[in-house]
Amino acid sequence: MSTETLVSTQPATFQHSPSNGECNCPIHRNQTSPPFTAPLGLPFSNNVSIKPISQKKAEEVYEAHHGYMDGDLHPANLAHHGLYYQDLLGAITYRYPFFSKKKLYFNSDDELKPKPYTERDFEGLPDNIEPRARSLVSGVDGSSIDHTEVLSGDKFVEANRICIGERMPNLASCSLAQSQEFFVESSDCPAGIEYLITYVVANFEGSMIKALRGKGWTCIGWSEPSQAGNREHKTIRDQYKWVFACPVSKVYEQMGLSEWK
Repeated sequence: MSTETLVSTQPATFQHSPSNGECNCPIHRNQTSPPFTAPLGLPFSNNVSIKPISQKKAEEVYEAHHGYMDGDLHPANLAHHGLYYQDLLGAITYRYPFFSKKKLYFNSDDELKPKPYTERDFEGLPDNIEPRARSLVSGVDGSSIDHTEVLSGDKFVEANRICIGERMPNLASCSLAQSQEFFVESSDCPAGIEYLITYVVANFEGSMIKALRGKGWTCIGWSEPSQAGNREHKTIRDQYKWVFACPVSKVYEQMGLSEWK
């Protein structure tokens, strides 16, 4: 999501590059047939589970199947989750974010809103990104914002990688919801964390954005290309990215609704 090498710019689905039939990742290794998946329309959410996995296993999944990232993970990781539907089908990694502070914008109902951008801001975006930006974060101006809050970096955790290794409709959304619930309830989640964040490469058109928005995440703006002067050049840092945030309180709220159902 926010580091490493761009390997593809237009994968067909959620963070997914399909197997070529000779894959040796943990999902497909030693398999005589593809892992079992549920067809569209068949209820399956009760059979999706989240289990901790090693960093090595997560890296192998990302290397083989992530739509635009390789398997080289930053060492400051908090947890790696395996996404299971009978068999392992994907992975999610959580880590501390790089930034030290983040300014958030709220309306009078204390709802998280995107940063208010000007028309000039939108017009300054590349032509292939501007329409998507307008659909994600337009309609918010200074008059829509009641108050702001600056949170320190220890109040955020980043969902740094999300990857599905087999095509399965709605698995991404379902497993993301279960993973974020599993994480905030686990000892891996540092005390005092108030928000989860993630980044989506702006020219990536999969089901990622739909899955996030359906599970309590808000696109709060975009990050511009920026290379760190004291680190090696990374192609992914040359990309615009959408920034999404999800209040941990909303994760707990969804957990309560799930239990009630």
